[in-house]
Amino acid sequence: MRPAVSSLRIVPVVAGLALSLSGCATMKAHNDLVAKNDELAKTVEAQRQEMITLRGDLEATRTRLDNALRAQADSSTDQLSDRAKLQNIEARIDTQNETVEALKKDVSAARREIDERLDEVKRAQEAPGKGPAPIPQDRTAHYAAVEAAMQKQDWNLARTLGREYVNRYADDEKADDVQFLIGEAFLKEGRPAAALGEFNQLLKAYPKSNQLGQTLYAMGEAYLSLKDCTNAKLAFATCESRYRKEPIGVQAKQKVAQINKPAPGMCTP
Repeated sequence: MRPAVSSLRIVPVVAGLALSLSGCATMKAHNDLVAKNDELAKTVEAQRQEMITLRGDLEATRTRLDNALRAQADSSTDQLSDRAKLQNIEARIDTQNETVEALKKDVSAARREIDERLDEVKRAQEAPGKGPAPIPQDRTAHYAAVEAAMQKQDWNLARTLGREYVNRYADDEKADDVQFLIGEAFLKEGRPAAALGEFNQLLKAYPKSNQLGQTLYAMGEAYLSLKDCTNAKLAFATCESRYRKEPIGVQAKQKVAQINKPAPGMCTP
């Protein structure tokens, strides 16, 4: 009977021992898990701090880049502004140079015209046996005398009669025609500078003249004689533009084409 009792006492002891061992194992696993969790938390915190640092570095780098780009843009804008100012100044200088050159040509032409008129007066004064040119008192006869002098190529007489006609009959319907003949007399005599002075006078005094086409064309011829192709082209081009359907406009167009491809020596080098 004793052995049975002894056996019954052993069973609870073994069971308690097993339960104790099982509880120890669970506690150890729990502790291990807690330790791993703490280590993981530390790792995550370290990575978070590293991300914060990297983000700060990235923002600083971005700020420096933005500042550099802004500075470069400002510098580029300043350079463009300075370049535009220089180009504007250069354009003004070019315009002033062109104006000065045009003024030089006008002054030169005016001087030649004055000199030629003085020469004409001097020759008339020194011509032996020649008195003043007869001036017809009748308007029709006066105009006919101008035309007759042109036909005879007596350029001096034609101009003398012509100027007197314009002075006497400035409002006459043929006064512009006579003014053109005065310029043409100079041009045919080989005095283009003086001719230009008379043609310009026609443009100013008779802006609605029926001689405008012929005058513009003749001015182109006068400028060509002076080898001033720039102004010659301007005169011919204006003539072509206004009278393109008329023979004088067709002739002017041909002159423009010649100036666009000038022959050697045609224009001032």
